[in-house]
Amino acid sequence: MVSASTLNEISSSVLRKVRPNLKQKKEMKIFSEALLKEAKLIGKEVSAVPMLCGSVSKNTWIRGKFELDLFFLFDTSLSHKQLSSNGLEISKKLIKKMNGKYEIAYAEHPYVRGKIKYFGTTYQLDIVPCFGIKNLKKIKSSVDRTPHHVQYVKKKLTLPDDVRLLKQFCKANGCYGADVKTQGFSGYLCELLILNYGKFSNLVKAASKWRAPVIIDLEKEKINHDKLFKKFKSPLILIDPVDSQRNVAAAVSPESFYKLVSACSKLTKKPSSKLFFERKEIFSSSQIKKLVNERGTKWYMIKFERPDVIDDILWPQMRRTQKTLDTLMTQSGFEVLRKDVWADENNCLLLFEMKEWKIPRVYKKEGPNIYTKHSDQFLRHYKSENIFIEGDSWYIESYVKYRELLDFLKDHFSQTPNYLKNKGVPARIAKSKFKIYSGNDAVEYMLGAPKDFRVFLRRWFEKNLNVV
Repeated sequence: MVSASTLNEISSSVLRKVRPNLKQKKEMKIFSEALLKEAKLIGKEVSAVPMLCGSVSKNTWIRGKFELDLFFLFDTSLSHKQLSSNGLEISKKLIKKMNGKYEIAYAEHPYVRGKIKYFGTTYQLDIVPCFGIKNLKKIKSSVDRTPHHVQYVKKKLTLPDDVRLLKQFCKANGCYGADVKTQGFSGYLCELLILNYGKFSNLVKAASKWRAPVIIDLEKEKINHDKLFKKFKSPLILIDPVDSQRNVAAAVSPESFYKLVSACSKLTKKPSSKLFFERKEIFSSSQIKKLVNERGTKWYMIKFERPDVIDDILWPQMRRTQKTLDTLMTQSGFEVLRKDVWADENNCLLLFEMKEWKIPRVYKKEGPNIYTKHSDQFLRHYKSENIFIEGDSWYIESYVKYRELLDFLKDHFSQTPNYLKNKGVPARIAKSKFKIYSGNDAVEYMLGAPKDFRVFLRRWFEKNLNVV
């Protein structure tokens, strides 16, 4: 087990790289004050009060991350439609006033994402309208909680550097961010975990032994744990201290949960500052070919041009498409070993590593026991097939439509968008033009793929969430 002094030395070394330096802090302070000044003037037009939220407001931001969340708090008498309309209007006006550029993004209601260049530094902003709720039992939209989260953390947090360490640690190990692509630990969740465990080293020791489900309640409300798990059904349940009806860790997938557990386990056994920084190495072409050959599997990739949608829409749709395809392939007799999805700014990929990709023409299906009342129903349903008995059970033999997976995929993706939609493919993806890579073609694609994809491949081959 790692000594406290060793982990402290490593933490100090990492903090020197991730804590904002004095110059960055000064620049951020000057910009945020200028932003708030303009926001107050513009907000007066619609009686909206601006408030800085996010990591900058709580002093938990990471060096080089010039990102701010600005919330406009509106009167609760407004309708959702008025909130959206007024919020967009003043948000766009604010960005224009500061000579920035913006785009409209969507969550529960529309908000503005902007970029402003200020004295040589580019700042990224999310400007979000919300209702200025005092009593969260009367919440009108999910983002109404955020100002309360900020107030809670600012009041309680005394070790912001420990939050920085946890954020950096999660980022390096692929589990930072509550977005639908990552399904990991949000900044607010990291802050609450540090508040709960006191400091980063305590969190590491505890998390290295986590086993799902883990339930954390900072306010010690003594809520029944069985009821909580039944309600939230999540590997990590952390009750929101400002709203006991919400799980702050709802976005954390089982894989992200165990990514953190595994990383903490490694840090306690063999401490290294390398665990705090994302590896960007890629495998060489010869290494990739060797690994593919050693595994004895066959790869299939379905590539299509990225639809013009934000990540929050794209990634769930890609996963849904892949899940649908997995089901159809399995039903056709082809067994998937592993699968994943990947996308960059231009293209999307559905990846399948297959255990079985070529099957016999004939297949055998077991039916009910000959003594059960379901026998006649089974026999009527399969009356056109070869029927026989083995032991005490009915069986049928039938013929498959596709012997090879490639034939199935070519046929499936040559169908009309309406056909694909009826098979569960989201409309935006169903309209795409698909290209299928299999076997050697898939390997050749890997070798010539962008660096980000090659990094993704390394993680695919190295994936190991051993936590023991």
